[in-house]
Amino acid sequence: MTTHSPDSPDSPESKPVDVPPAERFRLSRRGFLGGVGAALALTACSDAGEVAEPGRDAPAPEAPPEADPTTTTAPTTTTTEPPPPPPLPVPLDQRTLVVVEFGGGNDILNTVVPHSNGRYYDLRPSLAIQDPIDLDGEIGLHPALTVLEEEWQADRVALVEGVGIEKPSLSHFKSMQRWWEATDTPNDTGWLGRYIDATSGFDDLLAGVTVGASPTLAMAGNNSYVVNVATALGLAAEMPWWIQDRGALLDNWAKFVPEGASAQELTAVEKAISRTAAADRELAAGLNPLRQAMEADGSIHEQIYTLVGQMRLAAGLIVGGIAPRVIYVHGLVDFDTHSKQGSVHDQLMYEFNDGLRYFRDALAEAGMTDRAVVMTTSEFGRRPAESGNGTDHGTASSQLLIGGLVAPGRQGQPHDLSRLDDDGNLFHSVDFRSVFASVLDRWLEVDPAEILGRNYETLPLFV
Repeated sequence: MTTHSPDSPDSPESKPVDVPPAERFRLSRRGFLGGVGAALALTACSDAGEVAEPGRDAPAPEAPPEADPTTTTAPTTTTTEPPPPPPLPVPLDQRTLVVVEFGGGNDILNTVVPHSNGRYYDLRPSLAIQDPIDLDGEIGLHPALTVLEEEWQADRVALVEGVGIEKPSLSHFKSMQRWWEATDTPNDTGWLGRYIDATSGFDDLLAGVTVGASPTLAMAGNNSYVVNVATALGLAAEMPWWIQDRGALLDNWAKFVPEGASAQELTAVEKAISRTAAADRELAAGLNPLRQAMEADGSIHEQIYTLVGQMRLAAGLIVGGIAPRVIYVHGLVDFDTHSKQGSVHDQLMYEFNDGLRYFRDALAEAGMTDRAVVMTTSEFGRRPAESGNGTDHGTASSQLLIGGLVAPGRQGQPHDLSRLDDDGNLFHSVDFRSVFASVLDRWLEVDPAEILGRNYETLPLFV
C-alpha cells in the first residue's frame, strides 16, 4: 500500500491542531537522579440506487418547488466515516512497545537491499550486498538477517519505506533530538516520555525502561519515572568503597526515608530514594531467571555492550512479569559506518539477528509472542553512493515493525535511487512521526495529536 506523509509533495499539508502541550503536561517539579542504577529519571504517548435515463421508462422529473424568497435552505451533505479498525486481541495492559535504536545512522540500503535495481550496484560497486535473502523479487535482506526473513515469511514484519522528515539535518545530535522529541519546535521532553506522562505518571514505577548505558531523551517526561538498566543485574549501582554489598547500598539509601512516612510527608528526593529501592526489588525479582541463565552461560558481562545482550534483557523484562509499557534499547552500538562498513555493518546485522532470535524465542516459549512489537529507529540513513570503504550521513531510511499483530508487508514508497537531492541523498515519502502516530494510535491507544502536538497521517501498521 502506498502512503504519503504530510510533508510529501503528493499529499496535502497536515493542519496543526490546537494541542497546547504546556497545558496537558504541566508540572512544577523536574529532576534527575543518578547513582543508583544507570539512571532513574524523574520527570514532573448509502445504498446505491440505479439512475434511469429520461425517456418512456423514466417518469418525467417534477418541477422543483418554488423557492420562498424569505428563507434560505443550507445545502446538506452526507459524510461516511470509515469504520474503526477492530480491537487488537491482546489487552492494552499486556502490550509492550520495544524500540530498538540503530544509533549513528543505519545503512538501510544494505539492510533491506533493493537488489532488483541496477542503480544500487552502480552506486555501490564495492559495498553492495551481492547475495541478499530475496523477499519479493524486488527487495531482500542482508544475508545475516535469517531470523528477520523467518518472521517476514510468517507475516510478522511490516516495512515502512521512505521514512524521513522535511529539511533533514545530517548532524547526529540535531537529527536524534528531532526523532526523540518528535515535535515541530524544540522540546525538553521525548515523545515516549510524554506518552508515559499521560498514561502512567508517577503511579507506575516501571512503565518505561531504557536498556543501555544511559537514559534517552525519547523517554524523558514531565510527570513520570523512567528507569535505566544495562544488565540483568538490574539497577547496577556504583557503590562507595566502604560498602561491599549492593543490597547494603540500597539499605543505606532507604535509611534516608523515614519509616512509615506517608507520601505527603516525603520530599521529592525522599520519594525518589524510596521508589528507587522499590524498583530495584521488582527488577531483581523479574530478571532473576534471565540473570541465572546468563550467569550459567557466562554471558552476563560478555553481552553487556551488544545488541544481543540488550535484546535478551528486553525479553527478560517482558517474560519476567515486569512488562513495561515501553522498553527503549539504545546507546551501546554505533551504526555510523564512515569506514570499514563491509565488516562493521555485517557484524551489526549478525548481532541484531542473534538478538532478535533470543527475543522471539523467549516470548514464544512464554506464550507472549503477540504481546510485544519491536520497532527500529535511526536518526537518518546513509548516502546511496559509497565513499571509500564506507558511506556518509544520508537522509531517508526505512523502519521495521516486528510482532504477531503487525500488518505484514511493505508500506510507504520504495527508495528512488534515480532521484536524489543536490547532495546525492534520498527523498522521503513518509514523515517518521506518521509511524509514531500509528503506533500511539493502535498499539498504545492514545490520541497521537496529544502526544505529538498535531495530527499526522496514520498508517495501517496493525491487523
